[in-house]
Amino acid sequence: MLADTVNLEPTQEVSGGTVAEALEHLFRREPGLRNHIVDETGEIRPHVSVFVDGTQSGRETPVGSDSEIRVLHAVSGG
Repeated sequence: MLADTVNLEPTQEVSGGTVAEALEHLFRREPGLRNHIVDETGEIRPHVSVFVDGTQSGRETPVGSDSEIRVLHAVSGG
């Protein structure tokens, strides 16, 4: 859903040693995603979940070169 918001392929290859570094790499590529994923202080928004290799994670979670990071945005409505 987030990728569609900014017309980006849903799978991206990024670099970084932590979730925060990987997200910053993604934001440099697509700045429009920043406000959807993090708040003005850089913290992950409450309605966004980040998973590293299937485990819910935070900004400082380490990531390896083969790690898979999934960013899920809550969807609501009626």
